Amino acid sequence: MARELNRDLFGVGGRVEESPTSVASPAFAKADELRVLHLHVEALSKRLKEFESRVEVMNTKTEEVVKQNKQRFERVQGHFQRHGEMVQNGFNDINAKLAQVISRVNERKVSENAIKEMVDRHAQLVQSFELRMQQLQRVISEQELQLMNARNELKEALHELARLKKI
Repeated sequence: MARELNRDLFGVGGRVEESPTSVASPAFAKADELRVLHLHVEALSKRLKEFESRVEVMNTKTEEVVKQNKQRFERVQGHFQRHGEMVQNGFNDINAKLAQVISRVNERKVSENAIKEMVDRHAQLVQSFELRMQQLQRVISEQELQLMNARNELKEALHELARLKKI
């Protein structure tokens, strides 16, 4: 069986019946209107290409900034890791020296003369400990300043990225 289109539904053929549900035939555009429309399409196409190139440039710049920030972050992270190891080594040294002092104090408690000597040595170790603590406090304050600077740089980079995204 061959299939045929119902001519009454599509308005094909010699006669078209007008009914309340029939659709009016579309009006064709004029040549001038088509040219104007074509010019608008071309203009939009050019603007789209320009926008795509700008987006590509922005992507390239963003990738460069991200790469630079990643390198900076890795440097800062390595710096903090080294300083953390130095602080940990300092604490280990302090703990070891404190253990030595405690063992010496326990050994010399037997004699009264040894007690006086141990007090003098202990005072010296406390002064040494205070000097080291002051040095560690200076190192920690420097680290805090560097951390604040790194955070500020990261914030500036984030603001720059946000600004670049808005562009």
